[in-house]
Amino acid sequence: MKLMFIRNRNVLNTKWLVQYINALQESRPDYEITVVCDTYKKVGNELTFNPKVKLINLSGKTDNYLTNLYHKARCKITPACFRYKKIIKKEKPDVIICYFPKDLFNVTTFQKHNIPIVMMLHNVPDVILGKYKNNPIDANFENLHKEIQPLRWFHHKTFKQVTVWQVLLSSFAPLIDNEFSPKNTIAIPNMVQQLSPTDYTDLSNEKKKIIYVARIEPDVKRQHLLAEAFGKIAKDFPNWVVEFWGLQKYPQYEAEIMDIARRYNVEDRVIIKGYTTDILSVYKNADFQAFPSKYEGFGLGIADGQAAGLPTIGFAYAPAVNELIVHGRNGFLANNLEEFSQYMAELMRDKDLRIEMGKNAIEDVKRFSPDSVVKAWTKLFDDIAKQ
Repeated sequence: MKLMFIRNRNVLNTKWLVQYINALQESRPDYEITVVCDTYKKVGNELTFNPKVKLINLSGKTDNYLTNLYHKARCKITPACFRYKKIIKKEKPDVIICYFPKDLFNVTTFQKHNIPIVMMLHNVPDVILGKYKNNPIDANFENLHKEIQPLRWFHHKTFKQVTVWQVLLSSFAPLIDNEFSPKNTIAIPNMVQQLSPTDYTDLSNEKKKIIYVARIEPDVKRQHLLAEAFGKIAKDFPNWVVEFWGLQKYPQYEAEIMDIARRYNVEDRVIIKGYTTDILSVYKNADFQAFPSKYEGFGLGIADGQAAGLPTIGFAYAPAVNELIVHGRNGFLANNLEEFSQYMAELMRDKDLRIEMGKNAIEDVKRFSPDSVVKAWTKLFDDIAKQ
């Protein structure tokens, strides 16, 4: 079977995608997997594919100066759909898998083929599809802009060509509005790398450290809420600290976080650490994680910490967060900021509770093991092939 994955850019910096495709190729060496992107710059360089996986960049840099000028210009001038049409005709895939709606548009616009298409949704459906909706967007996602009607009409026609919609959690399936023609929807989660016991965090050794691993930004990840929650109880736990780990893009927001810390006189105990490639060491040097995000598509930051044995606190109203965290078993779900602070205090003072919840977290995340997730994907592809 020939599979073609479409991801317009940053392919080799998308950790989950690379790990997933490599695991898929290893599990099914009979698959011929091609990954296609179309970018002059942002292919990425952090990771590498299995040698059997073919990576094609339709507009990548070459050693030829004139070719580079041509590629750079056509990325800005000519529609990508024509380049995808050409590569699809050449490679003749049995199934096309699209990462973003933009990728779907690129493989369907001005094209006539009957190749089955799997449309991945890597977030809450309203976050990805909200701007294409005719109906008002849910209040939780009010910051999304809507497309003008002619574009919505065009994109709705494109969505009708999707064979299977893949969502990350079963609770997301009903959120795909009927206007997108969700004929067939399947829930397959992200895969979570399982750790050996030697890589679990030792919660019997108290570090007095709370971590939050996520990009640092105000609208979804909301680090300021953790700074506020910690500030409310910090005086009762003088040796504890909070560390923020993740990509930094908003200096003004980071200043706002530190302003909150200064208001509670904990500016030396609220630390913005930034990005790291050694995230396992971060997990192993923490006592629990606090995750005040507004919503998650899946919550790999939570799940990876759980795999290392960390309890987690989040908000009960946050999609995905409220499924990965099982209240009272592997962490706590708060209804408001006051409860968030109270649950933090409960974990900070009770080492035995942290140890118990950490063990439960390790067990709970096993259902997302690479083997089980890849098995679900191969069943989907084989079912499509039979049809």
